[in-house]
Amino acid sequence: MIDNYLIKNLKLELHPNKSKIIKLNKGLNLLGYRVFYYYKLLRKNNIRKFEKKFNQKMELYKNGEIIYEDFINSLHGWFGYAIWANTYKLRINIIKTIDCSLKNKKQIII
Repeated sequence: MIDNYLIKNLKLELHPNKSKIIKLNKGLNLLGYRVFYYYKLLRKNNIRKFEKKFNQKMELYKNGEIIYEDFINSLHGWFGYAIWANTYKLRINIIKTIDCSLKNKKQIII
């Protein structure tokens, strides 16, 4: 039925080997997110990669190899990606980590 609708109304054809119907409760991998019916999560692999890079940048900043603005700009870039998933608590925990480890009075804007 789906195939007929797509061909008739949208003039699209599904690839027979690459298309499948799945239940939404399992979620769908799409562009680094795990998309469910009512919410999106970041894939665990992407979170692990971020944590690794975040810790490296934190060390570079602590050692004076990069300036504060560069460190925060890279963090803002990742926040721009992560904000589209349900990551509020994760982002708050990252900010708390920065505040605790750097003990800096500069404010980070989410």
